[in-house]
Amino acid sequence: MSKRGKNAAKTTDVDERQADQARSEQAAVAEDELTALRREVQELRDKNLRLIAESQNAQKRAEREKQEALRFAAFEFARELLPVLDDLERTQASAREAQAGQAVADGVRIVYEHFLKVLKHRHIERIEAAGQPFDPTYHEAMLQQPSTEQPAGTVIQELSRGYTMYERVLRSSRVSVSGGPPRADQDGKKQPGAGKEK
Repeated sequence: MSKRGKNAAKTTDVDERQADQARSEQAAVAEDELTALRREVQELRDKNLRLIAESQNAQKRAEREKQEALRFAAFEFARELLPVLDDLERTQASAREAQAGQAVADGVRIVYEHFLKVLKHRHIERIEAAGQPFDPTYHEAMLQQPSTEQPAGTVIQELSRGYTMYERVLRSSRVSVSGGPPRADQDGKKQPGAGKEK
């Protein structure tokens, strides 16, 4: 082999090594780029999943708020109906006292019972007050009176009925509350001021 042929073979070997090295470097760069792209795709996928979850949560929250608003849409209307119910109760009581008005009393009773049924269908319920411990959440104290029959802090009379709607107070019961047994002075006489208004 001639000198020139040896030089050409060396050049070809060097060129092939350089080409292999260049291909290796390109492959490494391509691998790095592929890894970076895979990481970016995974980050975008995670971000997308979070956005979908947030969107679903917002929709559920909006639906809950809508349902809550619908439940209480008639709240003020129901509150305005309660004085009508009070009037019916008073009319019914007056008609019962009049002996000739039994037919009127029966008619008012039927209307009253129907009205209560409609209210119950709308989740409007009476607050039980008489004989219950005074609870400012449900009761509004109008009077405090001495009582030997009920302990202090117990509702002894309901002056005006209270009502709830879905367990939320529409109107508190107006009540008279027991102050306990009347106090006596040293001679055994009652103290003045028993039965005072609050």
